[in-house]
Amino acid sequence: MTSIRTFIWHVKYLSYAVLVTTTDIERWTPAWMALIRTHARLWDDVETDMRAAGGLTMARYDVLMQLDMAGGRLGLTDLASAVVLSPSGLSKLLDRMETSGLLEREPDPQDARSTFARLSPRGRAAVRKARSRHHEYLQAAFGDALDGRDLKDLVRIMGRLDARRAAR
Repeated sequence: MTSIRTFIWHVKYLSYAVLVTTTDIERWTPAWMALIRTHARLWDDVETDMRAAGGLTMARYDVLMQLDMAGGRLGLTDLASAVVLSPSGLSKLLDRMETSGLLEREPDPQDARSTFARLSPRGRAAVRKARSRHHEYLQAAFGDALDGRDLKDLVRIMGRLDARRAAR
């Protein structure tokens, strides 16, 4: 017999209630909770290591890495689509990063409505210092834990979930 229940989940910064059948819950809940718990724990560990080793938050590192991989300069629209922040969150972060000398914003000479973020020498040095340690940490925490098949499966599964999200 299938019953209908309301479940409330609390995961890190998120709480939500869902009305579903118990058979649905039994099928996917263990995988969902494993994904959320593992992500939250890994992210906290990565953030802690990044702060200790490079003196950066992961959000700052992400922005600096995107700029460095793009040759040192990106339009803000492209940068916003590359990082995992809201537009207002990115704008506030860029304000703080500019104040601390990690990057500079410059107007687009071709389009007065557009702006570029440009990596400063200090920002380039910070991201390059942090990158090596960060990659070593990720190798130990993530890469060494998974074999080739695990990695292919994970990429396939995450791609499938992302495609489903995008189709909604």
